Amino acid sequence: MLDVWEMEHGDLIIVNLDKYGRPIGEEGTTLTRFIGSVARRYQYAPINYKSWKVMPNDYKEEMLKLIESKFEFVPPINDLTREMLKSELNEKWRQWKGDLKSMAYDPTKTEEEVASLVPDDRVDPNQYRGLVHHWFSDEGQKISKINRQNRAKFEDVHCMGSKSLPKFIDEKIKKGKGVLPGRKEIYIDTRTRKDGTMVNKKAARLIVPDATSAQNHLNSLSPNNNEIMKMVKIKS
Repeated sequence: MLDVWEMEHGDLIIVNLDKYGRPIGEEGTTLTRFIGSVARRYQYAPINYKSWKVMPNDYKEEMLKLIESKFEFVPPINDLTREMLKSELNEKWRQWKGDLKSMAYDPTKTEEEVASLVPDDRVDPNQYRGLVHHWFSDEGQKISKINRQNRAKFEDVHCMGSKSLPKFIDEKIKKGKGVLPGRKEIYIDTRTRKDGTMVNKKAARLIVPDATSAQNHLNSLSPNNNEIMKMVKIKS
């Protein structure tokens, strides 16, 4: 990612957007990775705020300004795409804080013991102390418990790795000579591994060809059905 950070002033990477304003193509992947690196720099995205919602807008606007100084969007970026970029920044920022907790949090240690050992050189020690304090607080413990319960309930995983859904669809359109894949095709392709196996039992119940009832369930879903939209909602 250093190549993007070290670009000459005025140099831009051209990123194409789909009709919904979402980045596609290899340049879109570069943008996504750059967003992740921005969210991990304490100068732009301080980790001592409890949530994205309470982080001052000045930081968010500065991150957007940075992104737009290195990427040019085609068609030109609009407010909808900017909100998508903010959402992606939020997601990457939350992931970063989660990664830090996985690396450093130890309930058998005191708050001071954890706070005194900064796990990554990209982390500001003072910001880290604020984050650790939140982990050990009653509020932080309660949020952590709720998140664990929610993750345990979540069954609908995919096998796309870091590839975003818009990029996946764009590749399918190119391979299909301009034909947009249907929702059912997207669901099947994103839940089937290269060896032909399903990512989990839920996907197998819906996809296996001889599971007539499951197939009928998929066929019954209209294009605007909320359930099928949930199925193909992939986190990028």
